[in-house]
Amino acid sequence: MQTNLAAVGSRLVDGMNIEDSRPTTLLEGDGIEDVLSSISTVKIKPYPPGSISRAVICDPVGRTIDAPYVIHDEAGLILLHLCRGKPDYLSAIARNLSKKGGSVRDASLVIARFIQDERGSGHSDGILIRGIGIESNFRIRISSDEGGEESTNLSLLHFALAQGGLTEYHLGGRYLPHEIGLSDFVKLENGCYPGQEIHARLDSRNPVTKRLVRIRSEAALDMGRLITEDGKLKIFTPFVDSFAHAIADEGVLDGVINHKGMDVEISTIHSAF
Repeated sequence: MQTNLAAVGSRLVDGMNIEDSRPTTLLEGDGIEDVLSSISTVKIKPYPPGSISRAVICDPVGRTIDAPYVIHDEAGLILLHLCRGKPDYLSAIARNLSKKGGSVRDASLVIARFIQDERGSGHSDGILIRGIGIESNFRIRISSDEGGEESTNLSLLHFALAQGGLTEYHLGGRYLPHEIGLSDFVKLENGCYPGQEIHARLDSRNPVTKRLVRIRSEAALDMGRLITEDGKLKIFTPFVDSFAHAIADEGVLDGVINHKGMDVEISTIHSAF
């Protein structure tokens, strides 16, 4: 495993490459894990270089802003953001790190990110995040070597909607982590992070029962609510080809239903990437 930010290399592999152009950040300095943990729903521990963690950042009312993958590197912590633009919370991290001589650097032009089909890929160097997607058949690869890599025509939005990935429609303070497949990353014992009080209140008084589901239909459904015999689904992403995402009531079952003469398949996303 390479540990120099500018030297994370790889070779070309066969299979599908989808370029992920969302921002990437490098955190440098002492205590970077503690600084990131102070705003994350889960504690980031000081793991060895090459390890992979996950942070979930919420606003003060407990709704999700970002859920970056965290790459532990000798250069610092590399954040693979899932939001489209540079997130505002980096300013707070920069202020805290500057007190200890640390810094926040934009690494978007240094590190290339691709999603690849694990089944069709041979051996690859670089840093890999495996088990991506509904069937866990894909991986994220990051590398500083951008030479000759070509992306397929399949858009990142299409792939995310088909495989359970988070997009700008899921983030930006719109939904609780529990509603978009991130409940495993909410740890109330992780100090007083933004939104922790709301999460604790929900946990003790009114647990979140809604869940993220993928909808596949023969034709696009109207944005809004899809009512079934077992409950309602709130469709909140656009349909790209056959896929969209919705938040389903507890009673809604996975499977195929008939809606106005069309077959609609509902699949729970247990852990969104």
